[in-house]
Amino acid sequence: MRRGRSLAPEEFMIDFHTHPVLVRELAEKYPRFERAAREVFYIGNNFQPLETFLLQMDVAGIERAVLLPVDCRRARGLHVGTHEQIAELCAMSHRFIGFASVDPLAKGAAKQLAHTIKSFGFKGLKLDPALQDFDSGGKPAFAVYEAAEDLKVPVLLHTGMSWAPGSAIERGHPLRLELAIRRFARLNFVLAHFAWPWVWEAVALAMKYPNVFLDTSCLYYDSPKEFFDFVFTKQIPLTLIERTLRNQVVFGSNYPRVEIKNMVHAVKNLPLTEGCLNRIFKENAEKLLATGEKS
Repeated sequence: MRRGRSLAPEEFMIDFHTHPVLVRELAEKYPRFERAAREVFYIGNNFQPLETFLLQMDVAGIERAVLLPVDCRRARGLHVGTHEQIAELCAMSHRFIGFASVDPLAKGAAKQLAHTIKSFGFKGLKLDPALQDFDSGGKPAFAVYEAAEDLKVPVLLHTGMSWAPGSAIERGHPLRLELAIRRFARLNFVLAHFAWPWVWEAVALAMKYPNVFLDTSCLYYDSPKEFFDFVFTKQIPLTLIERTLRNQVVFGSNYPRVEIKNMVHAVKNLPLTEGCLNRIFKENAEKLLATGEKS
């Protein structure tokens, strides 16, 4: 399936952070899908045909989107997007890039990750310490990090505040990851949401460790534009992104909690150079996604 206009190479952009929780075709096909969206992911928007997702990407100028599941069956009783569902969506459109998700506290999680990545051809691992209720700096998680490092795929972790009822905010503190970041130096860690409100801590990790990346899906109140103006002028200076972290930031929208085009406009509204924006919207994501293709 391919919808919308073809983008010129210089327009090719990647959204590194989306959740396919409102796809109507999946809700109609899988009985537990709606419960996972409502009771675990806590989203109340109407279900939409897959075509709407693709049109959202077209309007925003996004060519490809990373699809993120969350295996929180132990902690929440449901899997927010199974691997089979993610693979099904990827088969429906080449514009989707699938990630895996495992529960680090589940028996055989590392082996499960290896099997899933190899079976489905997924390009990364998604973890959410708050929603999955595990310590991102604990030893059980290290086995999963080691497996991801061996597989040469990045791990994207929810960091920062979590709105999910019953989840602990402290699970998302980025400094809990420092030991793992140091120990698994060949593994790329993507800290979602710029770890807001711990933005300085996340930035410090990225400044010190070249295997740390940050995604732009930080929106917790107000409009994307207003929130980004606050984060990138009041919390940290924008020059840090332009001069120091230009190779370690990727665009993420957190769709469908936010419309993709609004997040794209908010990032493009920041006074960053064209070269820096190109790295955020394209080159850095391509680098991360290509790691698993290397022998």
